[in-house]
Amino acid sequence: MLLKIDTNELETKLDAEAGKIALEVANELTNQLQIEAPTGATGRLQGSFQIFYQGDGVVWLGTRVPYALDVWKGTGPHIADFDAIKVWARRKLGSEAAAGPVWRKIAQEGTNSNDYVGRAMENTLQRFR
Repeated sequence: MLLKIDTNELETKLDAEAGKIALEVANELTNQLQIEAPTGATGRLQGSFQIFYQGDGVVWLGTRVPYALDVWKGTGPHIADFDAIKVWARRKLGSEAAAGPVWRKIAQEGTNSNDYVGRAMENTLQRFR
């Protein structure tokens, strides 16, 4: 009795399966990013995560929101857009009067990090364990 193991066929099947698994993980991670990202004043960051490309066993996902990295990692002191802070203060705190103190804090101390990416990755890993 002879057994034939066709490594080319095995590789093709494994590659196809790996692509399916990668897409499934990417979909779950995208969902978890949307759950874990802070809503902020507009919910823009939270709703912005998506899959941009899938093919050849590679999946790219992320966001085009320019401040996503700043929210995740935090920032050093900087001059923030005061009008945007007023909108945020009105929506999140109920009054534009808080905009001045918030603006000054950011100018003096920066912003704290929010590890929503780490939480989303951990939640995704838990689902696939």
